[in-house]
Amino acid sequence: MPELPRPHYEPEDSDPQWLTLSVQFHGHLGPWATAGARLGMAGRRDVDAEGYFDVELTVEGPLVKPPQSCFLDGLQVSTGATLGKRNLKWVRAEKICVRVKNTRTGKVAHVRPTATLMELLTSFKPRPKAAETGTQPDEDDHNRADRELESIARRIARLSEKEILEVTFPEK
Repeated sequence: MPELPRPHYEPEDSDPQWLTLSVQFHGHLGPWATAGARLGMAGRRDVDAEGYFDVELTVEGPLVKPPQSCFLDGLQVSTGATLGKRNLKWVRAEKICVRVKNTRTGKVAHVRPTATLMELLTSFKPRPKAAETGTQPDEDDHNRADRELESIARRIARLSEKEILEVTFPEK
């Protein structure tokens, strides 16, 4: 019988169900995907969209490669808008802004991360790669880095929306 891939994740009792679903899609518990999920859920709710087929997202930001591009995975999980359905578009820009549109009603919201969220997202400093140092990181280094990333992601999942995002409604 076919199975979905098993993500690198050990859920904690305090993890919300949406976090587990996000990790299943993304593959591990990371801060950028968690942030995308939080901003996407807020935007979808604030435009009164059910998700999947009544939303359209345009995402601006410096999301060229991981870990920043993982933000897009969180948005896909939390809104149902996907790159495949073409109702999620990414535009390269300096700052992150998620434009969420309810395609049934035309209601639009702009969702942006706060300075607090951006500080959390950029607080993890990856260790130098083996090619840069000439040494291989050991298992403890990998586990320590994973725990640090997961800790930041769980903090993002727990903080209030007021602390991590701002929603505005543009004039028509």
